[in-house]
Amino acid sequence: IVMHGDGTDSTSFRNIRGRALSKAKPPSQGGNETTWLHAFLDARVWAMKQEEAHSDTSRVDTAQRVFLKKGNLNLDTPLDWKVYGDSFHIG
Repeated sequence: IVMHGDGTDSTSFRNIRGRALSKAKPPSQGGNETTWLHAFLDARVWAMKQEEAHSDTSRVDTAQRVFLKKGNLNLDTPLDWKVYGDSFHIG
């Protein structure tokens, strides 16, 4: 909401969530959490690419999706990821 706002335009958080809901059920409705989060991130990347100031979406794939791909939904340590070429580690 901080980045996208809670307005009614196509790139608002509300519509990013709606776009994700059209692709996958959230866990609260019996859907798979990983599938839902990928759908949400796909929708967020689409929204980010609509605005030049937010068009660099690399942090989604080099940070946020890393934990999904590893199946680490609880964010159990150690955590390793990269953002803009910098590596991070939480032990």
